[in-house]
Amino acid sequence: MTHDRYGLGLSTGDQAAAAYVAGVDALFAADVGAAEAFGRAIGLDPDFALAHAALARTHQVFGNRAGAKAAITRARELAPKLKGREASHVNCMGLVIDGQGTLALDAIRAHLREWPRDAVALSPCTGVFGLYGFSGLAHRAASLRALLDGLAPQYGDDWWFLAMQAFAHVETGSVESGREKVTKALATNPRDAHAMHILAHVHYEAGEVAEGRRRLADFIVAYPREGLMHCHINWHRALWALVAGDTDEAWKLYAANVAPGSIWGPSLNVLTDAAAFLFRAELMGSKPPEGAWAKVLDYARKEFPRPGLAFVDVHVALAAAMAGDGTELEARAKGTRGPAQPVVERAATGFLAFARADWSGAIDAFGAMLPEHERLGGSRAQRDLFEEALLAAYRHAGRAPDPAALTRRH
Repeated sequence: MTHDRYGLGLSTGDQAAAAYVAGVDALFAADVGAAEAFGRAIGLDPDFALAHAALARTHQVFGNRAGAKAAITRARELAPKLKGREASHVNCMGLVIDGQGTLALDAIRAHLREWPRDAVALSPCTGVFGLYGFSGLAHRAASLRALLDGLAPQYGDDWWFLAMQAFAHVETGSVESGREKVTKALATNPRDAHAMHILAHVHYEAGEVAEGRRRLADFIVAYPREGLMHCHINWHRALWALVAGDTDEAWKLYAANVAPGSIWGPSLNVLTDAAAFLFRAELMGSKPPEGAWAKVLDYARKEFPRPGLAFVDVHVALAAAMAGDGTELEARAKGTRGPAQPVVERAATGFLAFARADWSGAIDAFGAMLPEHERLGGSRAQRDLFEEALLAAYRHAGRAPDPAALTRRH
């Protein structure tokens, strides 16, 4: 039997296994070529169920819903021939592709108790957009860190695991241990775009604007525009340019790499990054171009026509408030599923008040939602938007901020 990079058996031949391993590494590094590598593995062995499952996950990450459904359907058709880990693996990935977050998380945790080095099965749990990240639960960042810290002895100095563990540490306030781990990961695989993005969060949390800008500018030169993280890495660059007072550069980066229609990117990133950049630019006194908010809202309606995911809906509500569409805002505020719905509704109320210059209303709404804003998902850097909005409302109202209402130090 052949094996993957983590020493786990694969029911296929050597060449198909090598293509599968290459695909996993590309997926884990947010590099180009993952789908093509899994396609090669399937071409060499059409009955290689784990390659079909990995292709499904790749399509899901890249926003290709139809491709993901077709690939996981084929993996499930092949699953009855499998035993042990591979059968359980396909079941776990199927639940992920189906969007059954709670069931998938339970299945993966059970799977990892028996096969802790199944990194591909673990991967949907990781990051701020993973099963923990979008669970809507309080303290979900701490729960993910506990899972990864518990598994750490199984992975040693593996570059992918170190990067994922680093992000969990950064998101729970352990910035320096996160820096140590992600630096080690990048030393092993300098092409890992996920790790470079995580390093950007280290620089953000540490207030290292100049160093963060330098590192990302150096990295993006060789990173393909069709890469999974290209849009989001440039979002970080554009925000840092705003902070540094380099407004022209910030808007150039936004127009060329972040704004809807400017570049390919996962729709979740394009929507949330565009809305967040425009709002932060407004907060910093740099007015968006005419029609920019309407363009973001149009993109949201096309890519996310129905409410459901809290992190998406709260950004659609923001775009709707700033574009003056109260109907869309209310639909998103009321339509989110899961435990984060009340948080989305309070944030939507705050954005509407902000757009109407109702500073007392904005203060009340953002102050009420901040204690539970972790439920929304996303990173600390992304969710700082809400505290920045609250601080701006206090400034406009001519009032001193209430320290009890704030969650972070600025």
